Amino acid sequence: MNRGIISTRYAKALLSYALERGREQEVYAQMKQLALSFFEVPDFEKSLSAPFISTDNKIALIRCASGAIITREVDQFIDLLTENKREDLLHSISLVFISLYNKKKNINICSLVTAVPITRQTEDSIKNLITDKFNGSVELKKSVEPSILGGFVFELNYTRLDASVATQLKRIREQFSVVNN
Repeated sequence: MNRGIISTRYAKALLSYALERGREQEVYAQMKQLALSFFEVPDFEKSLSAPFISTDNKIALIRCASGAIITREVDQFIDLLTENKREDLLHSISLVFISLYNKKKNINICSLVTAVPITRQTEDSIKNLITDKFNGSVELKKSVEPSILGGFVFELNYTRLDASVATQLKRIREQFSVVNN
């Protein structure tokens, strides 16, 4: 069976269960922590797929990666996954859960990369613009990358706008190389 379909079913079931119990925010925070753990420790996913690592050790790894305090809902979910030998899908499940939660709660995920730090006023203006346009809350992740030289790179709900000076210079270089060849 398709791994994406299975991951989606587990994520939907977990979200439904968390909503039913009124613990969706806590479960969301733990799923975000899990997704971050997969990003920060690439061998984490390999460990969950390894047949020579015992189920008890896998459970301990997952609990550790979930954060300091684990909700009963996540703990039961971990037991269900390992009982069904689906722990290798946990990364995908956590990402799908986050996406479903954001959609359910109308949370717009934004990322802004600039060459220099932005002011609090600029940040608030961006958040207000998105909130007004999409009638939901905004989760803005800011980062500074001097390598873009100027301008910005903005992502909103997986749509990307690259208005950086570095990208514009690259496009100009490519146009010159096409004309000169």
